[in-house]
Amino acid sequence: MSTSNATEARFPIVPLTAMSFAAFVYVTFEMFAVGLIRPMARDLDVSESRIGLLMTVYASVVAIVTIPAMMWLARFNKRTIFLITLGFLAAGIVIQALTVSYAMLAVGRIIAALTHGVFWALVGPMAARMSPGNTGKAVGVVSVGSTMALVVGSPLATWIGELIGWRPATWLLGVLTIAAVAVLVPTVPSLPPLPKETAGDGFVSAGLFAFGALGLVGVTVATRTVDRRMLRGSVHTTTLFVIAAILGQLAFGLEGVVSVVIVFLAITVFGGAYGALPTLGTTIFLHAARDNPDAASSLYVVTYQVGIASGAALGALAVDTSWTAGTLWIMAGLSLASTLVLALWSRPLLR
Repeated sequence: MSTSNATEARFPIVPLTAMSFAAFVYVTFEMFAVGLIRPMARDLDVSESRIGLLMTVYASVVAIVTIPAMMWLARFNKRTIFLITLGFLAAGIVIQALTVSYAMLAVGRIIAALTHGVFWALVGPMAARMSPGNTGKAVGVVSVGSTMALVVGSPLATWIGELIGWRPATWLLGVLTIAAVAVLVPTVPSLPPLPKETAGDGFVSAGLFAFGALGLVGVTVATRTVDRRMLRGSVHTTTLFVIAAILGQLAFGLEGVVSVVIVFLAITVFGGAYGALPTLGTTIFLHAARDNPDAASSLYVVTYQVGIASGAALGALAVDTSWTAGTLWIMAGLSLASTLVLALWSRPLLR
C-alpha cells in the first residue's frame, strides 16, 4: 500500500462524521426558537418578543463564558471536555422538552449555551490532531454539520415542531444527541493537552484578556454610534481587520520583544473590531429589511454561522499547507472585499 493510500485508510471518518453530526444538533438547538417562536410563545403564555430574547441571552452567555472556560479547561483531556459539552447540550434539551414556564425554558437554553462556545473551540483543533497531514480535510468534515444545521436542521426542526409540537421536536434532538455520543465514545481517541509552543502561557492569557477587553470597547462604541453611522462604522471595522492582518504579518518577520508587542497591538485592534461587528451587522440587516425584521435577523444568523464554518475551513487549509501567515492574508482579503461592497454597493441601497 502506498503512503497516500495508508494515510487515507487512517483518516478517522467515523469520529469526524459523528463530531460533525454533533455540531449539526448543537446549532439546530441554538436556532430552535427562531422557527417555532409563535407556538412556543403561545404555549408558555408569553409574548413572541420574549421567546426571541432567548436568542440574545444564548449568544450573550456564549460570549461571556467561552474564553475564561477555555482558559480553565485547557489543562484537561480534550476528549473528556468535548463529551461533557454534549452532556450540557443534552441537559438543556431535556429541560426545554419538559419546561412548564418561561423561566424553566430560559434555564435550559442557558445550560446548553454554557458549553456552546467550548464545543466550537474544541472541534476544529481536535479534528486536526486526529488527522495529521489532513487538517483541512478534517476541519472541512466537521464544519459540514453547522452548515447543514442551517440549511436542513433548522427548517426541518420547524416543520416537525409545527407538525407534532415543539416539545416532541425537542425530544428528537435529544435522541440525536445520544446517537452522536454513542458513536463518539468508542471512536474518539484520548487527546491530552499539548504543551504550548508560544512565548509563554502568561502571554496567551494576557492576549485573550486584551482581545476580550477591546471587544467590550468595540461593542460600546458601536452601540453609541450605530444608529447614526451604521455603514461608516462597518467600513471602519473591516478596515481595522485589514490593519490587524498587516500588524500580524509584521510580527511574523520580527523576533523578541518587538514581535510580542506588535502581536499584542494586532490582537487589540482585531478585538475592538470584532466586538463591534455583531452590533453593526445586525443593525444593517434590520435596516435593510425594515418590513420583515424576523427574516432579516434569521438571515444574519445564517450568514454569521456560514462565515464561521467557511472561515475555519479556509484557515485550516492555509495551516495544512504550512502557510500559517496565510490566515492573516485571507482575513485581509475578505475584509477588503467587505469594505468595498459596503462602500460601493450597500450604501446606495440603504439610503
